[in-house]
Amino acid sequence: MTDWERIERSDEFRELVKRRRSFVVPATIFFLVYYMAFIIVAGYAPDFMGESVYQGLTVGYCYALTQFVMVFVLGLWYLRKSDKEFDPLADKVVEAAAEFEAGDVRFVRKDDTEVKA
Repeated sequence: MTDWERIERSDEFRELVKRRRSFVVPATIFFLVYYMAFIIVAGYAPDFMGESVYQGLTVGYCYALTQFVMVFVLGLWYLRKSDKEFDPLADKVVEAAAEFEAGDVRFVRKDDTEVKA
């Protein structure tokens, strides 16, 4: 039986969560600010958003289309970061948990009791 609490307390798992969070939170904040800026500009500067860029293509349409580009770029960036950084850390977490199952002492509770399956 896997002791999820021990895994959660492990240095490997905490490093994985820390690294993922340090990417996901700023990326999410950036995207939400970018999106909210679109809504605010559309609401407060409709004339600007309605300006033609090229034969009926307006600033508003261009800005809206960049939202899709932004999602695509952030998704690709996350995939690359995941392959290079998060997945190897996740593998270390799995390896450490497997070592515990084999009797490694890093996951022994502070009161030295073991969880029996």
